[in-house]
Amino acid sequence: MALDKLDLKILFELIRNSRLSSRELSRRLGVSVGTVELRRKRLEDLGIIKSYTLELDLEKLGYIFPVIIDIKVRGGYLREVESILKTYDNVLSIYDVTGEYDITVLAWFRTRGGLDQFIKEVQKIEYIDRTHTRLILNIVAESKKDGFITQLFNVF
Repeated sequence: MALDKLDLKILFELIRNSRLSSRELSRRLGVSVGTVELRRKRLEDLGIIKSYTLELDLEKLGYIFPVIIDIKVRGGYLREVESILKTYDNVLSIYDVTGEYDITVLAWFRTRGGLDQFIKEVQKIEYIDRTHTRLILNIVAESKKDGFITQLFNVF
């Protein structure tokens, strides 16, 4: 699964703009459209490119209460709790973590009431010992930045 410099350049460009066409990528990288399409397909087949995503501004869609919820799970029931958490539409991310808590959840809500209802439901899940909820006041940095991408691929 060794990636060469061209693979990394393709990834670099797609991370910055996943809507780039193969034609535009070929122009930027100085290779044929066919080469770009073969490389892109290979990166997809290897699972390196999982999807081409759209970044939404959730606040503009009415989701004004982003929260981080830390969850302490009774021993041995981590997967069961995660399976339940995955069923909630407002949950965007679920992470296994180290430290005082076992799971960290990122979720967004339109209303304070929706958030309150969710927290109360989560606290009723059988194997959860306790939760700690933090309301995100301001998102300072969230998306991948060029410096991190460059460091990640060490291309330039």
